[in-house]
Amino acid sequence: MRRSKYDLILDAAVSLIATDGLDALSYESLAHAAGLSKSGIIYHFPSRHDLLLGIHKHLAEAWETELRSIAGAPAEELTDAQRLRAVLISMGRTAELTELIMILDARNDPGYRAVWAGVDKRWMPGPDTSDAYLVQLIAYGLWAHDHLHHEPLSPADRERLLAAALAQIPS
Repeated sequence: MRRSKYDLILDAAVSLIATDGLDALSYESLAHAAGLSKSGIIYHFPSRHDLLLGIHKHLAEAWETELRSIAGAPAEELTDAQRLRAVLISMGRTAELTELIMILDARNDPGYRAVWAGVDKRWMPGPDTSDAYLVQLIAYGLWAHDHLHHEPLSPADRERLLAAALAQIPS
């Protein structure tokens, strides 16, 4: 199946952010990376805000697809424990740098935050469910660990910690 130019642009933007950071993302750099004209980029994303919103949606949709794949069903068909298990397994891997950058960027704009909040609302427990939320915080730690700590977790340590966290999911 042929990829759309829209998806090609978003994939190129994700790659650019991963290698050069969010500040390096411009219409010119993106056009070069995507192999399109600057006007071709502008056609799909008339403003930088539209482009960034598109990237947030693209990444959030990819994450939700991953969560559905892990869980074997959409969020609304699962129990709280099944949703939390999928989130923990997904976040048990090391965050891609672009994901981490974009999550941090979302704090600056209500529209960007709303994209991620939709996924959070469907899949994650709220802080009022203390035992489940504690497991959620462990998931965040596993996900961001290698970007925040001077030494990454070994695969064996990551697997051990993930198993221990999975055992903490309230039934």
